[in-house]
Amino acid sequence: MPRFTPALLIALTLLLAAQGARAGGGSFGNDEDQAGDNGPAFIGFVKDSNGDGVDDAKVTVTVKARNSSMVVHADKQGMFMVRGFDKAINPDEIDIGCSKEGYAEVSATRRPAIDANSPIEVDCLLKRQ
Repeated sequence: MPRFTPALLIALTLLLAAQGARAGGGSFGNDEDQAGDNGPAFIGFVKDSNGDGVDDAKVTVTVKARNSSMVVHADKQGMFMVRGFDKAINPDEIDIGCSKEGYAEVSATRRPAIDANSPIEVDCLLKRQ
């Protein structure tokens, strides 16, 4: 069963405390929606082939069933967060892709949530062109 790394837990805690718009904070719903009505959040890093975070990488989140997309940007460390969607949306119906000018996406690896209250981790790997 996947577990959160200490570094990711610390980063997530700092991110949630900061609530910065550049480091995610995106959602399709109203910001005042109650968290209890939402499914798991999506968190992760956009990194290059050297393992360094990619500042201001574009993270595109698509809800296939609703044919809707939104974009958030990674912070200086490459971290991003997307708040949970309505529980009626199956997390498996959400695609996440990452991009930045001068880079090509190599992969977007998803690790399932530990439980219904835990975020889903998505790590994107970009390679310089």
